[in-house]
Amino acid sequence: MKNILLLIIPFFILGCSKKEINIPTIAASGIQEIQNHSQVWLFFEVKNSDTIAEVNRKNTISTTHWIFNIDKKLPLKAIVPSLIDLRYKHANSFHSKEGMHNYFSYSDTSSKKLSFIEFDDVIYKPDSILSKYYIKKHSSNYIKYNNINITINPKNAWINDAKIEPSSFKETLIEFIEFSSEGMQTMLHLNFNQNLTYQEYLYYKTMFLKLESENIIANKIEFIFDLNKVPDCGCD
Repeated sequence: MKNILLLIIPFFILGCSKKEINIPTIAASGIQEIQNHSQVWLFFEVKNSDTIAEVNRKNTISTTHWIFNIDKKLPLKAIVPSLIDLRYKHANSFHSKEGMHNYFSYSDTSSKKLSFIEFDDVIYKPDSILSKYYIKKHSSNYIKYNNINITINPKNAWINDAKIEPSSFKETLIEFIEFSSEGMQTMLHLNFNQNLTYQEYLYYKTMFLKLESENIIANKIEFIFDLNKVPDCGCD
């Protein structure tokens, strides 16, 4: 019965504690069946006026895939440190098993089923270094690509130095790639404002995954920035 319930509603209630997690709801297809898994829970909590992620991984088993159920209201700054730490523990514990992956969960509103996205390869850089500066510093690694810097804020998005309304972002990005690629493979460099909610982050994440092809790839490095620490970014 529990499995059937999870396919219908976009929230979980955990055990006797009655704690609720509202997972993201997105109209995007993903993986819909994972065998041999255990659950990680990141709850939305407010303590001393600060929003924090309360982690529960009591029932995780290192020899299984891990499914991360994260409350959609949590900001990236509250969850990224836990993602980095827990993923490291999953891969490096004494009983870790090769081939076990980490997945985000969300409710796919198009199929009305619980769906998953693997995030093993993502490298989070939460130190407020923007991709455009990183590319300059490591230019030899990116010279062969049509490099596009994408910056996502809670109320707007940027393609290089152009502010784009969220409602037209995908269409504008596709047009820009077609215009600028000139036969080169395009690499998208993703910069996410640390105040983005997990719902907003996963919405864009699924969008970029859909765009990937032989001609379009996303840098595995994702830059998580504090706007106050990058005042010259020109992206507020």
